[in-house]
Amino acid sequence: MPYTPPDSVVVERIQRAFPTDELRERARATNLVERQRKFDVVALFYTLSLGFAAGSDRSIQAFLERYVEMADCEKLTYASFYDWFSPAFVALLREILDDAIENLDPGRNQLRGRLEAFRDVLIVDATFISLYQDASDVYTGLREDTAGAKLHLTESLATGLPTRFQTTDATTHERSQLPTGRWVAGALVLLDLGFYDFWLFDRIDKNGGWFVSRVKVNANFEIVEELRTWPGNSITLEGKSVQDVLDDLHRQEIDVRVELSFDRKRGSRTRATRTFRLVGVLNEEDGEYHLYLTNLPVDDYSAPDIAQLYRARWEIELLFKELKSRFGLDEINTTDAYIIEALIIMAAISLMMSRVIIDELQKLDAKQRESADDAEASSPRLPRHRCSTAVERHSHLIHLYLMLELGYGLPDLDALLLWASRDPNPHRPRLREEVESGEFG
Repeated sequence: MPYTPPDSVVVERIQRAFPTDELRERARATNLVERQRKFDVVALFYTLSLGFAAGSDRSIQAFLERYVEMADCEKLTYASFYDWFSPAFVALLREILDDAIENLDPGRNQLRGRLEAFRDVLIVDATFISLYQDASDVYTGLREDTAGAKLHLTESLATGLPTRFQTTDATTHERSQLPTGRWVAGALVLLDLGFYDFWLFDRIDKNGGWFVSRVKVNANFEIVEELRTWPGNSITLEGKSVQDVLDDLHRQEIDVRVELSFDRKRGSRTRATRTFRLVGVLNEEDGEYHLYLTNLPVDDYSAPDIAQLYRARWEIELLFKELKSRFGLDEINTTDAYIIEALIIMAAISLMMSRVIIDELQKLDAKQRESADDAEASSPRLPRHRCSTAVERHSHLIHLYLMLELGYGLPDLDALLLWASRDPNPHRPRLREEVESGEFG
């Protein structure tokens, strides 16, 4: 009799987020199932998406051993498993990720305080992924004869999840991967200097969105209006250039309207002119101003408010760190382009699955405290980082529960260990054998 584990709300939530029937139907549409008799797309999906347990590596061999362990098919060879990572399989993973980005709701966190006026806060950035040099034919690195990929990501501050996820080679500029359109309506977009583009600011504003961007150190806009007056004999800024007055200012804040000039359309010679708000907050330590461009109204957001809003950009750095340290984005030990892309996509799917589990744990904790008449039931006791660590440490067990739900039984332990211990290259001479009987050459 196969072992039946206790019911789990976490397992139920995962299956709702990534329905088994839908995964199988997607696989049939790609002809993967027909070509690979041993291919179980759901079992493989769980193996890849939950393959981030503490102590595990994200090599093909490690995934193969986890798959064989859970699916009890020790006759599967490395070559057969490797062949599953085909263009069709990568397209399937991409489709699953795109669907999750569009539809997955891990429990929206309500934006409060300075953020409650926005539909969402979207943080845009990119990060570099180092690859083996031999992958440079597909993923060109930043320097000659190097290989690297770049992950372009937009994070929703409301959900903590990506709303856009795109990979390119390392030389692709960030600005080229950020589309413009109605997706920004009602949202605040936080941009670093990689997206410093007056045309982009104009498009965000005209599509009903808000933005805050750092300003290049050599930016020299013409000031057309002061938005805050200062008592006494303060310097008049109207009609002057920013760089001409910065060194003479000692006020705590700068809040002015400046004029920008840019191409009306990409690549055209027709120029357009807009005015946007430039704010600055004096850094007491170095005596320099931190400058920001924005279209947020002065009546609702002061200069210190703008600087405080921009600090939220650190959230995407934490997300990149999580993808690399917890979900193996920095552990891509292959030169195969399809496997590289598959592992990058799976890191994102692993993140999505982890967030789904965390949300279910937080709901379960709140429900238990409410039923126990806990006086502090409204205060969160399951911070995300602790939940994430717990999910990582026990992902192997979550994987096992899911496989049992699929109808797989516990593997034959002796056969599994024997299979994993066998030498994949039995005919290769070993050092001891060479010492014992080989010729000295």
